[in-house]
Amino acid sequence: MSFKMLKVATLTGTENEDQSKMGNTMKKTYLAYAIALSCSAITSAHAAPLQQAQTEQTEAEAKQDESLEEVITIGYRDSVKRAVQQQRESGGIINVLKKDDMGKLQDDSVSDALQRIPGLSVERDQGEGRFIRIRGLAPDLNSVSYNGTVLAAPEAGRRAVALDVIPSDLLESIVVNKTLTPDIAAGSLGGNIELKSMTAFDREGSFYSIGADIGYNQQASETNPKVSGVFSNTFDLGGKKDSFGVAFAGSHQERSFTTDNVETGGGWDFDEPGLEEFEHRAYAVTRERTGLALNLDYRPSDTSEYYFRSLYSEFADTEIRQGLITEFADPQLQDATGAGEIARELKDRKETQEIKAFVLGTEQTVGEWQLTLEAGTSEAGESQPFAIGGAKFVQEFDDGLGFSGVKKLELLAPDTAYQAEGYELDEVEVSNAETEETEKNVKFDLAYDWLQPSYQATFKFGGKVSQREKTAQEDIYIYSDFEDLGVTELTLADYQSGPVDYGLGTFGPGIDAGALWQLLEPFDRDDFYDEVESRIASYGIEEDITAGYFMFDVGFNQWQVIAGARYEHETRTANGSRYNDETETFTPEYAKFSDSSWLPSVVARYDVSDATIVRAAFSTGLVRPSFEQVRPSYFLENDDGDLKAEFGNPELESLTSTNLDFGIEHYNEALGVVSVMLFYKDIENFVYEADVAGRPGYEAFDEAVTFINGDDAHLYGLEFNLVHELKGFNSWLDNVLVSTNVTLTDSEATVDWLDDGELQTRDIPLPSQSDTTANVALGYENDVMSLRLAANFKSEYLAELGDVEDSRYDIIEDDNLTLDFSAKWMVNEYVNISFAANNLTDEPYYVYTGQRRYNAQYESYGRSFTLGIQLINW
Repeated sequence: MSFKMLKVATLTGTENEDQSKMGNTMKKTYLAYAIALSCSAITSAHAAPLQQAQTEQTEAEAKQDESLEEVITIGYRDSVKRAVQQQRESGGIINVLKKDDMGKLQDDSVSDALQRIPGLSVERDQGEGRFIRIRGLAPDLNSVSYNGTVLAAPEAGRRAVALDVIPSDLLESIVVNKTLTPDIAAGSLGGNIELKSMTAFDREGSFYSIGADIGYNQQASETNPKVSGVFSNTFDLGGKKDSFGVAFAGSHQERSFTTDNVETGGGWDFDEPGLEEFEHRAYAVTRERTGLALNLDYRPSDTSEYYFRSLYSEFADTEIRQGLITEFADPQLQDATGAGEIARELKDRKETQEIKAFVLGTEQTVGEWQLTLEAGTSEAGESQPFAIGGAKFVQEFDDGLGFSGVKKLELLAPDTAYQAEGYELDEVEVSNAETEETEKNVKFDLAYDWLQPSYQATFKFGGKVSQREKTAQEDIYIYSDFEDLGVTELTLADYQSGPVDYGLGTFGPGIDAGALWQLLEPFDRDDFYDEVESRIASYGIEEDITAGYFMFDVGFNQWQVIAGARYEHETRTANGSRYNDETETFTPEYAKFSDSSWLPSVVARYDVSDATIVRAAFSTGLVRPSFEQVRPSYFLENDDGDLKAEFGNPELESLTSTNLDFGIEHYNEALGVVSVMLFYKDIENFVYEADVAGRPGYEAFDEAVTFINGDDAHLYGLEFNLVHELKGFNSWLDNVLVSTNVTLTDSEATVDWLDDGELQTRDIPLPSQSDTTANVALGYENDVMSLRLAANFKSEYLAELGDVEDSRYDIIEDDNLTLDFSAKWMVNEYVNISFAANNLTDEPYYVYTGQRRYNAQYESYGRSFTLGIQLINW
């Protein structure tokens, strides 16, 4: 099999979607070859040469292929076919989700949609998907970009982007790059998640749809509305037909729910032994998601294009948390009682996160040259204006306090523990916090196609300059000693809100936030300012990155090889504060760091036959430490002669990985694929929190907690994927589609510490790495109905090191299995009605300390149901 003289532009992982300017002939010919193949979530890779593509293809064949492109369906199969076409054409090992597939299980956010891709799993907050892990690597070790611009992260201290902030309605597709080619910016070890916006040229002519959903949460007994809309159209401009396109998408959702929680936070003493403290929490949460996207395209000719991409997303999280905190005087065994203290605590806050992104660019083709110029910016922020971070009412008990149960701990206490009169106001903490991050970049890519009778090659190089800035500011106020302030109403009876609705046991009276704000109003807030906590929590970090790359893409016979390297130079400056409690003084902390890295990669593909493909890749990745880890904040105290410190480490090295991938895929003639992918990652400089007291520079310290680079870590695994459409039954079974994927991973890292001057070590798995991640979906679809039942499983994993020196205190997140159902009925070509049921088994969230019988956190969320209607070009 050899190349024909056909101009075909190969696509890398960042140059996906519809790129007609780089080869419409390829697109049409290849569609006929791949239209019946595979699934929307397979492990796939760069395009092979177009075997058997005939340049003498007749006009009739071309028209037939074109008609296939123009068929618009809203079924699952169509989404599968379009996704696999993009995956097979890509230059890197990727997975793709199309817009139609994202909506099948009422995926309100990007994180919900991504959890069913092979090798991906989700970290949840309040039962909702939030952060994404790729192949067992934690969210901070992966990157998220929007049309090529790296998204800023709204949360203080983190690089990971919380993808529940972004509504899935705003996107046309999501591409997960698992192998990083040189034209992808550094910033990940596991992979890059590329969010692709819709454009007017994704559809022919005018298109619009309006959708409305009503949701219901069983545990909260609340209804939750959602509205969304999409509009796109093309217009004649400058004498050229359909040269200007406008696409707009908007979405707004409100969701109210409750969470019942009981947690120890790892508060176990395994030497005494017993439990030191635990807490019951009742959450009432309202979340609002608002998203807007406006995209403009101007194509004055077949060789010239100008475009503008924009994204705005706002996520407002209003939370009222009632807490019942039990602290024992001595570590307490199960079902025993003793002395202690109970605090009733209120947290009342509204936290708003925003993400904005703008990309302005042009793509020009001159002969065999293609030039892309882009300028992009991303802004993210998190604000929490004047919130009650913790208001405590305390009651002491000489005896009678204990606990029973294992996962769901219950309080054993006298009756007075549930009466408001026994609790006295202790303190109220108020905080005002704001975080901002901006990322600005300018880049260019230049490619040259070199076509020969027996092979073709594309040479590509480019450069990028980016600036990133993160600032965090928090003001903390502690109100206490109320009796000295002349307050006479000091018991909970004066501020109670009535009994708390709590599903895991008896809770008792709650705290009224409004009454507390009335209490604080007469006082001058500045008199209660906690300068130490406030200044230590505030910092600023700037990063300047200059990057360049070169790569070539060569195809010959059954082979295609992509190879090259990327160079990145980083300069980082950071500002913070140092506090010495012995002298009660602050001094500015300033740090500067610079580093350079070469990141080579080689990706290869061999077509054994038209149906069987072998893929292999060598690549390198780089992740910079999180802002929390490198911030130059330093707290030093003298605790009765013991010198203790807690601080960030601006000198941390970047994490790097060497990655190997090898796999095989086999397609059948129907909609089906079997694929197996092996992967291995050798990670250097992984970061963990450690006590460095006694080490060089800290010999005089009794405790010095910071972040350090560890020795090498290793991660390896296997991804298996199967998609099969039943055929040959001549019955309803021919409409059944089975999809399953399983990812098996293992990892090892080493942590160390000093014990009496001797260096000790122990091996741990990498945090966030599950041994098993699996998805199973059973679907049925005909001309008017689409049904899908899907299960998502992830095995337990190390969430955090409770104590570097003792594995008994490791915090482990338990196995989790969720079951979701969705249905869609096409009333006619303009109207469809949908229904979804999520978390059908009411799966709780459970985290334990060392062993399953030692609770760290247990939460339940209840089932959720959604009914929706969508109108399309009616």
